[in-house]
Amino acid sequence: MDIFQPQKRSVDLNLERDYISNMPPNVKEEVFIKLPIKEAVRTSILSTKWKYAWMSIPNLVFTEDCAQSELIRLVDQVLLVHHGPILQFKIISKHACNEAIGRWMLILSRNGIKNLHIKLGPSSNNRCMISSSFFSCLALEQVHIVCGNIYVPPSFLGFKFLRTLRLFDQFDVAGIVIAKLISSCPLLEILELSDICITDDPFDIHAPNLRWLSITGDFVGLCLETPKLLFAKIYRSGLFHDVCESVKKVLGTLSVIEELQLSSYFLALFDEDEECKPKVPFYQLTEFHIDFDYIYTTEVATAFCLFKSAPNLKVLSLKLPNEDEVEDDASSLAQLFWELKGVESNIFSCLQIVKITYSIEYPETILKFAKFLLHTAPVLEKLVLREMKFRKETRSFLKKLASFPRVSKIVEIVFVERIPMM
Repeated sequence: MDIFQPQKRSVDLNLERDYISNMPPNVKEEVFIKLPIKEAVRTSILSTKWKYAWMSIPNLVFTEDCAQSELIRLVDQVLLVHHGPILQFKIISKHACNEAIGRWMLILSRNGIKNLHIKLGPSSNNRCMISSSFFSCLALEQVHIVCGNIYVPPSFLGFKFLRTLRLFDQFDVAGIVIAKLISSCPLLEILELSDICITDDPFDIHAPNLRWLSITGDFVGLCLETPKLLFAKIYRSGLFHDVCESVKKVLGTLSVIEELQLSSYFLALFDEDEECKPKVPFYQLTEFHIDFDYIYTTEVATAFCLFKSAPNLKVLSLKLPNEDEVEDDASSLAQLFWELKGVESNIFSCLQIVKITYSIEYPETILKFAKFLLHTAPVLEKLVLREMKFRKETRSFLKKLASFPRVSKIVEIVFVERIPMM
């Protein structure tokens, strides 16, 4: 019998070296997380221990580029044989899949879905219609939906665990509907509404735990009740109707904001009425970005008001418009960079980095602002000027820039010139 002993040891050794069959469950899970669903299914041929392993993976990711019927069949088959919780469901396709999205949402709502990522139907004529079953997924923590229409049912009581909500691509929804959806998520921390269209009434964002906010699109008014907001990006594609009220309701709630990004249409909310000016300084605001679509006196006044309300500002970024988007005499543009002479000299006492992107033919106004910064910003570390249009006068521009006196001993001037396309 001893003659068989070496062979037994060899078999045992081979079993010990079968790393794939004996892979720990947590390692298997990591493998499945990184694989598209089709590849995950193919792991069933690796060994008997892997044959049914994919059927219980908690993260289902469908990114297949195939016909709509084939995609629907694949998702249906996977959901049919899957057992156990489904923590993540991600599907990206050019198809709307409207005939199937309802039953998928129903299955997911029964399996404890926490992370939902849907990107379906990119064209306006073939938009994904998010089923009402979506509002039965009460365990949701993260939602990312691109190109889908959502209608909140009257019986909806809220997502009690939702922390991240991202809605993209031309959402046309009533203000009261989106307000109800947001207010029904008490733990919401991240909110992104991209290309949203709300043209009926101003809408409210009541989110006591919100820390990060991004809104771009067309909306007639906005009211923020977000006492913990640290980051806000508000890009409006048109003018507000109720100017003063909208300003007070938005800026009056950003007392702890740290980074603020605004478009010039939002800046135009200010008028000459003192009631529209922010009353509480933004002591924690350290980064301020302004994207000017147009340059008008009202917007300039808004910018300076915010500058003076942020005594601890460290990073300032300005993006200026094209020539045809500036008033004919450029008086407002000159005001933007030169009327600083009339304000307190310590307005930029904490400023460290300034970035100016421009494509205009008014280099003198840029030079005036640069001269003021270099003369009044004692801790300035970097001044970045990015010119988006090639000019022959660049050498003269840089020579003047280099001649300006500097109060900061460590400041570095960086000039980035766009290379013209041949």
